[in-house]
Amino acid sequence: MNYTFFDIECCDGVHICSIGYIQTSFNFRMLSKCDILINPEMRFRLGPRNNTALSLSYPNMTFFKQQPFPHFYDRIKKLLLNKNTFLIGFSINNDFNFINLACERYGLKQLNMRGFDVQKLQMIISKDTQVRSLDKVAEMHNIFTNKLKLHKSCDDAELTMLILRKICKEQNKTINDIINAYPSCLVQSKLYVRKVKPKRNTAKTHSNLLNSSLPKIDYKKTNTKPL
Repeated sequence: MNYTFFDIECCDGVHICSIGYIQTSFNFRMLSKCDILINPEMRFRLGPRNNTALSLSYPNMTFFKQQPFPHFYDRIKKLLLNKNTFLIGFSINNDFNFINLACERYGLKQLNMRGFDVQKLQMIISKDTQVRSLDKVAEMHNIFTNKLKLHKSCDDAELTMLILRKICKEQNKTINDIINAYPSCLVQSKLYVRKVKPKRNTAKTHSNLLNSSLPKIDYKKTNTKPL
């Protein structure tokens, strides 16, 4: 069994512009690393986070020169549904939501994914109720590296791996030991269903619109090798 650590970046917090991943063996030996750049076909709207300007690792035009999501669908499906590898991410439910939102947007079959969430794991073992970003969790484990760049999908995926490796070392456990010991950190993807807004009642000035079905997103982290 191998492990796929993956991470997604979006141009606006919703629409995918990169999917980065690394694949490792059971003892964290890196087997491959890649950044898939995707044309989001949407404008980039990157707001500040923690009073710091958020920027991705490539110029916007680099993303727009790539193919859109449907071009990579089969590759992404093969990567995320491979029975010989196990998915691991940081706030992985968000990434699952991004994938199935993109599938729904382009009329593609949504994916039934299952993986392990390192962000949830950190909250449990530290008994911390505060949701912390990838870089903050790395700092908590004294993981500092100048070789990785935040918000570069494949680098964020590698940082997620380094955090889990450190936790395994601290607890003297293997990856499988950790996964089995913390079943609440296992996450199952959900199908994205777009709700239709009801017609406005012209007899009233206020409108009771249905809440958007897009799951809440924890705006965290994000993306090496452009295709």
